[in-house]
Amino acid sequence: MTQASTMTSPSTSPTIDMSGVNKTLQYDDAKDPRVAPTIADMKKWVLRWRLKGEPLGVNGAVKKRWYVRPHKMWEYSRGLALTAASGPSRDAGRTLHCLDVGGAMTLPIFYLGSLGDRVVCLDIDPTMTQQSMDAARRQKLDLDCRTTNLGQEDPSAADLGAPEAGFDRVYCFSVIEHILPPEQERVASRMGKLVRPGGMLCITFDFGEHGPMEAPMRTMEDAHTLGSLIGLPLVGGDFIDTGDRYALNRKHPEARYTFGSMFFRRPEA
Repeated sequence: MTQASTMTSPSTSPTIDMSGVNKTLQYDDAKDPRVAPTIADMKKWVLRWRLKGEPLGVNGAVKKRWYVRPHKMWEYSRGLALTAASGPSRDAGRTLHCLDVGGAMTLPIFYLGSLGDRVVCLDIDPTMTQQSMDAARRQKLDLDCRTTNLGQEDPSAADLGAPEAGFDRVYCFSVIEHILPPEQERVASRMGKLVRPGGMLCITFDFGEHGPMEAPMRTMEDAHTLGSLIGLPLVGGDFIDTGDRYALNRKHPEARYTFGSMFFRRPEA
């Protein structure tokens, strides 16, 4: 029996209330009852991971951590909770085929692996890719981390080790703003094509006129363009900019900007 055939994939979309999920960062979102249990679960997981002596990467910096900063926890926890993939939000006994784009050594790939999911991570950094594979082997996680570049390559889901229909969940956490056009457009489009019917995609990104990364979403028009490139229906209503801006990056303390999140679902039919 193949790895793919042993997985238990959802046959229907999650029933979580998705109203108001497409928005920019507000720290009070941590109190959202749809997300709060996942935050608590992830915080405990980070402590266990640290006690195992394993490092985590945040913004490319890999080290042993006791916690993940609140704005990063905002995107990770909401991304997994609202797609019914976190421990508290998923159906008991369910396992998923998950694709993470650009998240080598980050919390989501190891957390999902610890829940029994088959996780494929695509990251062009060969050092962090190898570090991820080494950690997965030590912790016996079903993680396949590759240097596949979606800006230059167009693999099928089967090429990436998933069922031909696609991945149950696709995630891209604060990566797209590091990719310059026209590769940025190709990455967005190709991620959307890798989602199976009934599956979901969550993308987060730097947003605002002062976003310091190479190619952030600076305006509402940029966010709408990103959504159209992904090519899947947005769920939970239109994207909302709350207007809040923060100093989120220690390397760029003068830059006040925010994170945005959008959630998509491929129809079952």
